[in-house]
Amino acid sequence: MRFPSKNLASALRGLVRRKLFLQDPIPTRYLLLRALDRRYGIVKSYQRKLDYGLVERAHYGHCMLHAAILARKLQHSRISCIEFGVAGGAGLIAMEQHAEAVRAETGVEIVVFGFDTGKGMPAPVDYRDLPYLWQSGYFAMDIPKLSGRLKIARLLLGDVAETLQDFTEREKPPPIGFIAFDLDYYSSTVTALKIFEANHRYLLPRVACYFDDMVGDIDWAYNEFTGELLAIKEFNAQHHDIKIAPVSGLRFSGRRIPQAWHEQIFVAHLFAHPDYRTPISELTQLPLDAN
Repeated sequence: MRFPSKNLASALRGLVRRKLFLQDPIPTRYLLLRALDRRYGIVKSYQRKLDYGLVERAHYGHCMLHAAILARKLQHSRISCIEFGVAGGAGLIAMEQHAEAVRAETGVEIVVFGFDTGKGMPAPVDYRDLPYLWQSGYFAMDIPKLSGRLKIARLLLGDVAETLQDFTEREKPPPIGFIAFDLDYYSSTVTALKIFEANHRYLLPRVACYFDDMVGDIDWAYNEFTGELLAIKEFNAQHHDIKIAPVSGLRFSGRRIPQAWHEQIFVAHLFAHPDYRTPISELTQLPLDAN
C-alpha cells in the first residue's frame, strides 16, 4: 500500500514532534509504522498491533489476549482482568479497550476490575516500600472524571486490604486470567498477591501478571530486598502449590521487538488447580520430512 508523500511527511513530523526518535529504543521503521497505523489503521491484525507496539499498553493487551486464548481452550466464555493501582486511570481505560479487542479476536468476554484507594498512595510502612521513590498522596485519582470515562470497568475504592477481602465471594467474578500489579509499595503488593489464595473456580490455572515497578535505572534501584520483587520472593517461599515465575524467553517469541515490559511479565502457576494439567498445546506431532 502506498501513501502520498504528504501523509508520510506528516507522520514523520508527528514522530519528531513527540521526540520518539530520541526517546524510544524501537527501530525507526516500527515508529513510522506506529504513526501511520494510528492515523490510517493499516495494520488489521490485533496480534500484530501488539507485537509492533502500535497500541497503548501493549503489555496489557498481550497478557489479556493469551489469558482469553487459555480460557477458550478450557471452555470458559468469560474471564476477569484486574488492575491493582489505578492512579489517574489511563491503564484501566486501556484495559477496557483491550478487552473489546480481545473479545472481537477470541469471542471471550472480559470483565474488568480496578482497585485503588482513590486518594493517592498511603504513607510507606518502612524501607521495603521504597520511600525514596513514593510518599503519601502520590498519584491521587480524579474519581468523577475517571468514572465518566469508564465504560465497563468497575472501580473498587478503598484500602486494598479491605476491598480485596471476600472480593471473589462478593463479586462472583469469572475466572481471573490477568492481573496488573501497580501498587508500587511492597506492603500493598503483599496484600494484593493474596488474590491467588482464592477458590480455584475464580482463577485460571495460570494467571498472567504484569509487575510495573521492578525495572529501572540506578536511581530507582529496584532489588529483591524491597518492593514488588521482595513481595514475589516471599510469596513463593510461603506457598508450596502456587509459584509466581517470569516467562522465560518472551522477548524472543514471535515477531515482537524486545522491550522492557518483557522482563515484567510473570505467570502465577496454581499447581493444585484442577485444570493445571489439562492439555492446551495445538502441536501434538512432528512428522518426518519426506525428503
